[in-house]
Amino acid sequence: MKIVAIKLPKFLSNIIKFFFRKKS
Repeated sequence: MKIVAIKLPKFLSNIIKFFFRKKS
């Protein structure tokens, strides 16, 4: 569970970065 909790935020931040790049 701890590994998932650390990996999930990284995955979400990657998606957010991708969204911001698409919007720009």
